[in-house]
Amino acid sequence: MGDFTIVYSIRFDCIPTQLEPICHLPLPHQSPLGKYEGPLYQPTEYWPANFVCLRHGLACVRSPEDIQSDLDIRSPGAPVPPLWRVTCTCAHKDCGKRHIVYAARLPTWPEVARRLVRLSPKILCGDHDLEWRIDLLRGTAYAHD
Repeated sequence: MGDFTIVYSIRFDCIPTQLEPICHLPLPHQSPLGKYEGPLYQPTEYWPANFVCLRHGLACVRSPEDIQSDLDIRSPGAPVPPLWRVTCTCAHKDCGKRHIVYAARLPTWPEVARRLVRLSPKILCGDHDLEWRIDLLRGTAYAHD
């Protein structure tokens, strides 16, 4: 591979076009989801996990087996966006169930939170879909390196 860096990623179900390549979420080397050091991946108990594409608003559930290393190969020093661990409480009347989702591609928490509320990705929460409300979201960033 030479001077290139392999970034482990989760692929979304979004349909690629000529203008928009495959949607994927780059995973940092170490996060709550596990530690990625070549083929010696060490997952944590947080799998399966909910991931959200912040471009299209699509949510998907993925397992460690879904991690791919060929979606995002970068030149040295090329930035990798942070992984955001989002803890959200459902705003549906009398619900209050907590969910954890992972997102990427935006550099700041306010941008991530506004985008999630605007897109309102469909995630099942009991007998209804998760209702997103910005004041019920908390985010933690995990840098790639």
